[in-house]
Amino acid sequence: MQNNRRNIGITLIILGLIILGLVIYFTIFKKAVTPGGAGTPVENAAGTLPEAEKKGTTTPGDVLLDKKFDVSKEVVHEVNSADLAKRAMLYSERLGSFSSQSEYTNFSDLKIYMTESMKAWADKTIKDLQEKNKGGQAYYGIETKALTTEVKSYDDKIGQAEISVATQRRESTEKIGGGDPFIQKINLSFLKVNGEWLIDKAYWQNK
Repeated sequence: MQNNRRNIGITLIILGLIILGLVIYFTIFKKAVTPGGAGTPVENAAGTLPEAEKKGTTTPGDVLLDKKFDVSKEVVHEVNSADLAKRAMLYSERLGSFSSQSEYTNFSDLKIYMTESMKAWADKTIKDLQEKNKGGQAYYGIETKALTTEVKSYDDKIGQAEISVATQRRESTEKIGGGDPFIQKINLSFLKVNGEWLIDKAYWQNK
């Protein structure tokens, strides 16, 4: 009887050890080799990425350098009324600033921006002023600074525009900058010739 109990006890102990061994095997050793299981070293954790996610080494700058730049395909800026008004300010200062010592180059320098009729006016004006000062008269000069502009009319289709420029002027008869400043307006008429806006007329209003 006692032998039977001893045998049963030994058998239970052996079964318990076997069960414990199986539990340890499935919970520790089996888990260590199961793909995706907790504690499994993941390849991406080392810094590598799947093939589809790998980034290239070409930068945006490299892409731009590979492409040839074609100036002819760039959009040409069309001159609008605001652009022409800015030009009118520069032209008015140039037309209105000259002296007897400068040989009136302010008119000749602007001839590339004039129509043919305006060029003829500039040539005549230079000639008349040179004749007037041929006798060695006292110094005369006038300085002009553009202040504001007003677009009187602007029609890009027919190629005509008129812009009024308010200026501040100062005359000098004996020394440069010796006169009192005064406000005077100049009206500039423009014609569009071969796609370029040119000065066609210019006249000063009374002081």
